[in-house]
Amino acid sequence: MPSLAGTKLDKYDVLEEVGHGGMAVVYRAIDRVLEREVAVKVLHAHLADRAESRARLKREAIAVAQLRHENILEIFDYSGTDAAVDQAGRATGDSYIVTEFIHGPTLRDWLEDDYLARPAIAALVVHRLALALVHAHKAGIVHRDIKPENVMIRHDDGCIKLMDFGIAQILDNQKLTMTGQLIGSPAYMAPELINGRPLDARTDLFSLGILLYQLATGELPFAGRNPHEVLNRIADGNYAPPSSVNPLVDGDLEAILAKALATNPDERFQSADAMARELAAYLAEMDLEPTAAELRTYFHGAKAAVEDLDLRISTALMTRAQQAAREGLHARALRLLGRVLEHDRDNREARSMLVRLRVRARRMRQVMVAAAGLGLVGLVVAGAVLLPGAPWGETIAEAGAQSSADAADRASLGSMQPADSRPVVPIAPGRPRTAAGTATPTAVEPPSGAGSDGVAAESTGEGTDDGGRTRPGTRPGPRTPPVRTPPSSECEIALDGIALSTARNLSLSIRPTEGSSTSVPIDALSLKVSFPGTEASVSIHKGAWKAARRVTRNDCLAGPVKLAVTPNPARLAFVGAPNDLAVTCLDGCPEDLLGPERTAMADKFPEIPFDRDTDTRRVKLRFKNEYFEPKTVVHTLRPGSNSIQVQLEPRTPG
Repeated sequence: MPSLAGTKLDKYDVLEEVGHGGMAVVYRAIDRVLEREVAVKVLHAHLADRAESRARLKREAIAVAQLRHENILEIFDYSGTDAAVDQAGRATGDSYIVTEFIHGPTLRDWLEDDYLARPAIAALVVHRLALALVHAHKAGIVHRDIKPENVMIRHDDGCIKLMDFGIAQILDNQKLTMTGQLIGSPAYMAPELINGRPLDARTDLFSLGILLYQLATGELPFAGRNPHEVLNRIADGNYAPPSSVNPLVDGDLEAILAKALATNPDERFQSADAMARELAAYLAEMDLEPTAAELRTYFHGAKAAVEDLDLRISTALMTRAQQAAREGLHARALRLLGRVLEHDRDNREARSMLVRLRVRARRMRQVMVAAAGLGLVGLVVAGAVLLPGAPWGETIAEAGAQSSADAADRASLGSMQPADSRPVVPIAPGRPRTAAGTATPTAVEPPSGAGSDGVAAESTGEGTDDGGRTRPGTRPGPRTPPVRTPPSSECEIALDGIALSTARNLSLSIRPTEGSSTSVPIDALSLKVSFPGTEASVSIHKGAWKAARRVTRNDCLAGPVKLAVTPNPARLAFVGAPNDLAVTCLDGCPEDLLGPERTAMADKFPEIPFDRDTDTRRVKLRFKNEYFEPKTVVHTLRPGSNSIQVQLEPRTPG
């Protein structure tokens, strides 16, 4: 298509070409009537040839023109469907859309030239885009082609603009006749776009999740040597944990990404508003507001803004870690301190507090061991009491009565304390009592070594004798209740039904009934693992392979536990298929898969299982559609998603 630069297009003076792609050419122009600068996007001739496409373009242009949002590129004008056509029905005029002109780069340009990967910046950018999608989805418009090339950054104020609404829908319509092409950018496609499933607003949220991952880590979640490999990884949901790519990505953002990138739309965020709220809450923990002003500062000077941002985030997270420690939420405090040190590895305050928390955790484990020993002594004493004629039964009973009185004293004192006060120290036998028979209460204060974060500094032994007992006249510190940790179970897991070369790419997930889950890389077909408690679920769920079973401690004691690993069925995605494509399996499919005619529609083709101990299946398929010549292909299927390109020749008239 010849360039329109230097020509007139209706009421627009076309000045220069500023961009082009497979869909359109973009020009900077001047609107002679309103005397304003505009962008004119002229669709390629092959998209404007059909009356159906021109009518659909009109409907979409009118719909998108009604959107008014600061983060959506505004449409000013549309060429209409009245362009002249020749005898064959081909348009002889240009079909175009006129929008506001943005002085600034696309997000793609920014990623390639100036971007410094920071999870907070990623959340700020994607939050603005999510707000734009909230507005569009409420109007019934699904973008379908979220990618960095379709996001612009305005130089003046750093405002982000989402553009090209509706264009992907036009091309999706053309997919009916333009076979062999999958419309859109493969790296940002949702699984339902690949598999030909119904689309809705959640399709945009998957693409937005890919963009969030890329901005947070600097890499795409689904990459491959060719588009076919990329599409298979998307369909399988196979991506590296973002924290393994960029350690600054924490568990909270990983959880948001996992939800956005769920292959099943029902497991994703169900609305752009829900995703925006999650991102806003994530930013709030770092005392960042998801405003345009934050992004404006960043886009006007990225390096200085990142340095300032790291400092602000470290300060905010440190404050929250101290608060968590004061409230006794030590696991949360440790997590926050880890985030602080990722941003500022030389933060002495964070390192010091981390040491104190670890010392406390070690002491809690010691208390737990001591408590276990006391429990054993208690069992011995109880046994002695139950023996007939025990000489010290009366003494034990008297001590029990004294303990009951002490418990009543502690209860009455506890009711007088505020809810967040420290525990009252148990009253020792022989303490002076009042006339009412109750012990004289002694005020309990935090230990002198406690800092503002509520974590006591490591003890130097002051205030205790050599045996660790409290000296007279000193105030004992608070007693931390022991934390119950279930004993571990040791187990040997033997993998069955998979080759080691394949298993090395997988990992074994262990989910105990008590304690947290772990993931173990597979480097042998027999793995020795441990888990807290007496029961756990062990599984493999990664794209092409699956395995799952529950194991108990008794199973493990009996010998190696066999875990059967089986390939997932082959799921076929017919890329570039026209509507109503019939697929007949001529060879290689199970006999009972398709019925007597061995045929199914492409969008409803069933999954194909694998025989035991095999992970490939060679099939022979025939494609039929009334508008195209039949075609037969042979394809080797593997477990999980398989993309099969459909390239058909139109039927010759007559």
